[in-house]
Amino acid sequence: MARPKSSLVPRLVNFLRLVWLFTIAWYELGTFYHHTSSCPWPDEPLSHSGTTVARPTHVLLVADPQILDHRSYPDRPPWLMRLSQFIVDLNLRKSWRATLRRRPDAVVFLGDMMDNGRLDMPDEEYNRYVRRFRSIVAADDRLPKYYIPGNHDVGLGSSSPTYRFSEHALERYLSNFGPLNQRISISNHTVLLIDAPGLVDEDRERALAGMSFTQWSEAHPDRTIAFVRSFGQNADPSEGERPILFTHVPLFRPEGTPCGPLRERGTLRQGRGLGYQNLLSEQASQFLLQSIKPAIIFSGDDHDYCEYVHSLPVTDTKRPSPPLSIPELTVKSFSMAMGIRRPGYQLLSLTLPSASPEIQTLAQTPCLLPDQLGIFLSVYIPLVVLTLVVLLVSNIRRSCLRHSSPSSRSAQWTSLDPNDPEETDYDLPPPSAWRSKEFPRPGWSRTCTVDLWGHHRQFTISSAGFLVGLASFFWTGGSAQDDDARRRAGVAKGFLLDVRDVAWAPVLLFIAIAWWVW
Repeated sequence: MARPKSSLVPRLVNFLRLVWLFTIAWYELGTFYHHTSSCPWPDEPLSHSGTTVARPTHVLLVADPQILDHRSYPDRPPWLMRLSQFIVDLNLRKSWRATLRRRPDAVVFLGDMMDNGRLDMPDEEYNRYVRRFRSIVAADDRLPKYYIPGNHDVGLGSSSPTYRFSEHALERYLSNFGPLNQRISISNHTVLLIDAPGLVDEDRERALAGMSFTQWSEAHPDRTIAFVRSFGQNADPSEGERPILFTHVPLFRPEGTPCGPLRERGTLRQGRGLGYQNLLSEQASQFLLQSIKPAIIFSGDDHDYCEYVHSLPVTDTKRPSPPLSIPELTVKSFSMAMGIRRPGYQLLSLTLPSASPEIQTLAQTPCLLPDQLGIFLSVYIPLVVLTLVVLLVSNIRRSCLRHSSPSSRSAQWTSLDPNDPEETDYDLPPPSAWRSKEFPRPGWSRTCTVDLWGHHRQFTISSAGFLVGLASFFWTGGSAQDDDARRRAGVAKGFLLDVRDVAWAPVLLFIAIAWWVW
């Protein structure tokens, strides 16, 4: 009686394939949209009972996307650098697509758009770099985008012989991203975007020259200090609403000041080195606070989140007044490659300024993106290991059961009884033929005869037979009459076939998602 043939695609393979399809669909796409949809615009604090408030203006704040290039990790071999660049670019594209579903009315980039935009490189290479950045953060042309320079965009301080800043860095930034310092209006709120790397360099030059901020601004009327001082001189206190300040480099704060519960690592500390300074100087920070008196400050550069409240004494009133409390929020990097596990962004809602200071017209909230590295380490790698172990155990069990079945035993036992009906179930030469020159058996062999179930059986073990048995168990397997390729396969071959059948659909899904996002 013929045995039923096993399915070419066992149920276990189908189950694992479905598990992988769901995992890829969720962690490569679904979780990004889930994170963005679970962080709504902070409009609720702006709604007031008994008053009609127009829909708030929604501003998306993105800090430090820092698009990688081949110089970003000089110690990595080229193939690993290309792989890193592909993974980070894909993550940025997925994050950006999901974030745009919030439908912002404007986007502000808080500097460091590209990791090496400041370096000396040919114009064509720089232009390709900019085009890559713009393809990652592609959006409708009607969506306003504003940029402030970061130290990786225009440089800060002096370069070194091995890490040379381009002489054209400022010129390239101006032609591709706009002015270094800007004053704009969003929902009738005054917004200042300043060149913080330029301010760091100016402040150092000013201190070395022994000049005050006033003297320096008069001597250099086209730079950041003069821009800030001019705003402070022309600001109208009767406007009521204080401006919003955007700066790439955070303002000074005392050493060891905590950053709040959303921060992943340590705190913000003053430090400087080749091409960077962690905080503005205390003097430059006080100059900004006193000149602008912002309602709120948004900064970047640090890559991690930080909350801090600056206190500014009020000295221009006739009666004593409490100091102004000015919150500063350092926005998380948008990139997974900036030393944090959870990238993020900030949502800012603005309504029209009100004559009453009690009515809130500004609200903000931080939002987190998926932990891409955690997905690799805690989801994909364990699931790969589990899948391989399950398939290997399944194939070992299948091969063992096959070799212990009656049909496999018949391939090892040779009947000496010519009337044995089982002899017709398989086509084996008689024992005498194995001993003839026509069927030589090299190496050692051992033969014995036993009486089993009323029949005389001859059992032979040889070195050739042992190797054939190993090959049968691990690779070919099965009997000569079994035309089921998977059932004939040994452990190794069956395992590889199962891995192929589990993997092909999830791999195609991953490629399809990457192609769609790209």
